[in-house]
Amino acid sequence: MIGVDAAELSLIRSARSRLPNLARALDAGVLRRLRSTADLLAGSVWPTFYTGALPGVHGIYHHLQWDAERMRLRRVADDWLHAEPFWYELERRGKRVVALDVPMTFPSRLTRGVEVTCWGSHDQLVPFSTRPARLAGTLRRRFGRHPMGDEIPVEKSAGERERIRARLVEGARRKAELSLALLREHEWDFFVTVFGECHRGGHLLWPEEGAEGDGGLPSALLDVYRAVDAGVGKLLDALRREDATVVVFALHGMGPNTSQEHFVPRVMDRLAGAAAPAAAPPARRGAMRFLRETLPAPLQNAVARAVPVAVRDLVVSRATTGGHDWGATPAFAVLADLNGYLRFNLRGRERDGILEPGGAAHARRRDALREAFCGLRIAGTDAPLVGAVRFAQDELPGARSHHLPDVVVTWSGAPPAEQVASDRLGTISGSIATGRTGNHRPDGFCVVLRPGAESGGEEAAGHITDLAPLAMDALLNEEAR
Repeated sequence: MIGVDAAELSLIRSARSRLPNLARALDAGVLRRLRSTADLLAGSVWPTFYTGALPGVHGIYHHLQWDAERMRLRRVADDWLHAEPFWYELERRGKRVVALDVPMTFPSRLTRGVEVTCWGSHDQLVPFSTRPARLAGTLRRRFGRHPMGDEIPVEKSAGERERIRARLVEGARRKAELSLALLREHEWDFFVTVFGECHRGGHLLWPEEGAEGDGGLPSALLDVYRAVDAGVGKLLDALRREDATVVVFALHGMGPNTSQEHFVPRVMDRLAGAAAPAAAPPARRGAMRFLRETLPAPLQNAVARAVPVAVRDLVVSRATTGGHDWGATPAFAVLADLNGYLRFNLRGRERDGILEPGGAAHARRRDALREAFCGLRIAGTDAPLVGAVRFAQDELPGARSHHLPDVVVTWSGAPPAEQVASDRLGTISGSIATGRTGNHRPDGFCVVLRPGAESGGEEAAGHITDLAPLAMDALLNEEAR
């Protein structure tokens, strides 16, 4: 399995003459478009893939999630929300496993196989580690550190974007070389590797409106796709000699950034009755949120890169939830990266909860939030800001659904606005400040290439939860067939 994280199928098709290896896979394999959980929870797709279960079951949707017992954001950890990838069951059934850089996984618990975690992933929960542990030093000596680094969500200059492009191109080259080394130097029945460069590139190099590159294509982003394409080609050539079934896949796509998430905390402030003139932010925002909204992006970038990940997590947590009087806060915004995420402060679930679950006050709050967000219009156009207000636990039930946001606000698809208004809330100003020109699209794809196949076709659409059973069936039912 070769993951091309957040690769956009429409871009691949429009640039197929520049991406010969992905084009070759599309021509020779069987294509299936894949629906995903990214329409609600963009960060849930990798745990959904590797568990074969929906987010209400595994409970993971972001690298930093709300911990109701501690009343703060917390990095998802092995001792909190561990989820087991399907290849662990393959190993228990006697299959040899090699896994490289599957995002949102935890330090390996394989007993015989080879697993590399967070060497070069866009989404990371934990630091770089390997199984066996001694492999880490060998990989670092041979391949160095992946140059992608962490994404700091601040505005980027043209020079910074060029450096990002160059690092991603080099990262894709190194990912291909490391993948080939693991492929050739270890015995395997199941092999999975993931290129994370298209994901980071899609966020930070997607062309802004009116920008054109080579033949109308986004040139910087196309450079990244071409580097990944070259790596995929090397793997396909090597795997052809292995007589292996190959799945090339992306769990969701990418497009222009249409997130309006920057308005969510401000709307919640206004609903709480804490609005104030823009020149004097409300005190309840908290010091960290005020600093994140006012410090220049270059300074935030420099500070963030100079401190440990744990310090960055603490700053983000305090900026997101600081300043709340929990005894008077029935609902609040939590960290998000595309849609808006809200939690209710429920008695018996949150440590300091005040709303009775399922009670009249809870129902009124649900209705009030829906009315407030759906009433917002983009200033100057009167177009709606919001597409829908949805309730994640209703749509994604399961044993861990209480870890998900209660409310998900999706957007109408308009470009990021700077001012919105409604009769109830008045005018609210804000601007996107993440540096992301691109953001997630919910549909992914997979291409299945079977030994000896010369041409493929397209099957009916599926879901990303189909991929784990596909791999399990291919290996465990091989003899029966």
